[in-house]
Amino acid sequence: MACEAQISSRNTDSNDAIQTTNEEDESNYEYVTVPPDGGYGWIVTAASLLCLLISDGILFSFGLILTDLKQVFDVPVAQVAWIFSIVNGSSLISGPVASALSNRFGFRTVVIIGSLIGSVGLFTSSFAQSIDSLFFTLGVLFGVADGLIFTPIVVGVGFYFDKRRALATGIALCGSGAGTFVFAPVIYLLLETYTVSGAFLILSGIYLNCAVLGSLLVPLKPQRRKKLQEDVKLFVDDVVTQSVPHTFNEVERVDQNEVTVQEQLVKKTVHSGKLEQQCASDPIDQKPVQKHLANVLKLFKFSLFRSPTFVVVCVSSFFQSIGWFVPSVYLTAHATKMGIPKGEAPFLLSVIGIASMIGRIFNGWLADQPCVNLLFLNNVGLSVAGVLITLCPFFFSYELLVVFSAIFGLASSCTTVVRPILLGKLLGLENVSNGYSFMLVFYGVATLSGIPIAGLLYDIFGDYHVAFYLAGSSILLSAFICYPLGMVNRWEKRLNSSN
Repeated sequence: MACEAQISSRNTDSNDAIQTTNEEDESNYEYVTVPPDGGYGWIVTAASLLCLLISDGILFSFGLILTDLKQVFDVPVAQVAWIFSIVNGSSLISGPVASALSNRFGFRTVVIIGSLIGSVGLFTSSFAQSIDSLFFTLGVLFGVADGLIFTPIVVGVGFYFDKRRALATGIALCGSGAGTFVFAPVIYLLLETYTVSGAFLILSGIYLNCAVLGSLLVPLKPQRRKKLQEDVKLFVDDVVTQSVPHTFNEVERVDQNEVTVQEQLVKKTVHSGKLEQQCASDPIDQKPVQKHLANVLKLFKFSLFRSPTFVVVCVSSFFQSIGWFVPSVYLTAHATKMGIPKGEAPFLLSVIGIASMIGRIFNGWLADQPCVNLLFLNNVGLSVAGVLITLCPFFFSYELLVVFSAIFGLASSCTTVVRPILLGKLLGLENVSNGYSFMLVFYGVATLSGIPIAGLLYDIFGDYHVAFYLAGSSILLSAFICYPLGMVNRWEKRLNSSN
């Protein structure tokens, strides 16, 4: 019996020693998500392109629908313009919600939910009996759905690439331009054949395809690798909130032991200039309400507003969005007002769409070049677009408006492609999702006022000239605000390094 007890004791000690050794070995490894930078990433890019083709194609062709709604319900232009304003505002303001849901449930789940909500919004809009009911069915439901699709698509594609991130993002964003090119004549044909209610009904069925395409956004699995460097500086606001695999939605998880080790590796904080381990705070010591509130604040990363660089980007985005969608909404009506046949005016939106698609591919490739300054590319796009919209009333003929549409599509693609990549350069890749979604909020708030103001100016002056003057001037102001952004960012980095 004594021998058996001694043997048992030795086995126990041996098992404890092996377990201790395994734990020490695990501490030398970390779990990271490695972008494939190709392969299945291109399938995700293609699915994202088609998804945006449907969602943004319908959204940016709303100018055609609003013209018919004005005639059907016999209401002023300013009142009808509120529909597109609410749609776009809801889409952009829902960006932080889409980002937070993507962090929690994954890009795939959020896109599928958005497609279902959007289809319901378009379906119920076909039975609307008044313009007021469209404010909810079309403005809120469809708008929120577009936000739930757009934000995960734009941000999610970048996580599947490293060296080709800008090119992949540019290709995916081509869906918006291609959608405008495709859906402008399609919606015109639907309106002429089935009226507004029939068009909404058919578009609701088309919108469901976004759910099928969104299902292809399969989360990437974390991979186990040996730690390359122990002393890594982490910002206090970002620790214990999100790890890379969490951002990718750990639907297909590694085993629980791996996740535990990963969480232990990221629970660090900066103290007195030295990196030291810190245990996670005991949930028992916190009140439940305070704990949940702290988790919500960390999930949305409101700490980004402490960054002067990010504040400048948001202010610039606000003024940009006041006039950014005026051409998409009012260009066809402006052309018709100038005497261009109603059947030819929708082609102007198609020109904007195809030019934007070409520009996004080119600018995505250009942004990947080491010698290209992303901020300069962003500022050039804003400046050219602002000047062009301001001069739009002086393009008197149909041919000149085609030239306007082509140049505007190319110029607008600069900012569309570069902004997400630029945020990664200025704020860090880990802040792109939340930063981009907050930026969309400023876009949305400005859009809520920009489009109706342009419609009100039409009701006052009888043409769209003043509306284009205001839109172009606002975009130029946005460009001027971005000019010193590089100096602001360098000053902020020096300040952070000194602290």
